[in-house]
Amino acid sequence: MVTRYPIDHHNLSEHDRLILHALRLYYEHDLTQAEIADRMGFSRPKVTRLIAEGRDRGLVEITIVEPAGGFTHLEIALEEHYGLDEATVVASDDDRQTTELTAGGMCGALLGRVCTPESVLGVSWGISTRALADAVPSMSFRCHKIVSLVGGMGRVKPELHSNQVATTLADKLGVESSHLVAPAVARSASSRNELMEMPGIEEVLEEAAGCDIAVVGIGGILPTATMIQAGYFTQERFLEFKDRGAAGDVCCHFLDAMGTPCLPEISERVVGLTLEELRAIPKTIGIVTGAEKTAGVAAVLKGGFVGTLVCDQDLAGSLLEIPRGGGARDEGR
Repeated sequence: MVTRYPIDHHNLSEHDRLILHALRLYYEHDLTQAEIADRMGFSRPKVTRLIAEGRDRGLVEITIVEPAGGFTHLEIALEEHYGLDEATVVASDDDRQTTELTAGGMCGALLGRVCTPESVLGVSWGISTRALADAVPSMSFRCHKIVSLVGGMGRVKPELHSNQVATTLADKLGVESSHLVAPAVARSASSRNELMEMPGIEEVLEEAAGCDIAVVGIGGILPTATMIQAGYFTQERFLEFKDRGAAGDVCCHFLDAMGTPCLPEISERVVGLTLEELRAIPKTIGIVTGAEKTAGVAAVLKGGFVGTLVCDQDLAGSLLEIPRGGGARDEGR
């Protein structure tokens, strides 16, 4: 919709009239700038300057009418607040599973836009990445291969493990997948080192580190955390991580509120990508829903470990309440 500001025509100069004439032809009559130049007998650069001056002087106002249920304002606000390359926001439904599947579908659409037949796609574990695998239609986009970013064994529901997420996606897309046949978090650093010597694990981790696009879930320090369900930590010990400064995790590595890595003794046990390797991936997409994860998601975004975010409106609103600054993205990293 174009709205003209009322102007006293008695005070209009000839230059003002030319500006208004060009604006009407451009915005109301849909003429191109070249057509306006021919019609008014001016050069095209002069028409461009007239239209630009009209906008600068407030002689025309353009209002974009967003359909009901659109979240463009939240998406742009998130991009600016956290320095993201892109944010996609979906509606928050009373049924959490519906919200998860909607986010999964939007993440799938995003992958359809950025993946190529040569792309190697890495995936982590959890409810949100599982929702992506469930929501993606068969053969909806093309990639070269799917790779697990963290180990895929544990007590948690098998369908939530990275290996099963990778298998489901690979089957739907008709491509191969590489699995990490190991727990995501080993019992100790020495156990992790022993696992690294097993055939195949080091090779898959090299593939994961070299992937073109990664999709990762983001966790919070919550009693419902997947790490607790998987049996890697008791609920009591896991919740104590908050007292030690942890705000959340990505690929099983913990971060404080500023996005700085913490709990290094846990990271030493992770059979998966390091944080440095995750940050080095050209395009990393975080998929997560639920305002209860706000602190963890903000930490991951501030740390610069995710450049693209898919989330729901409740989480988006809460993220925008977190103060700016303090993270790796603000340090130019």
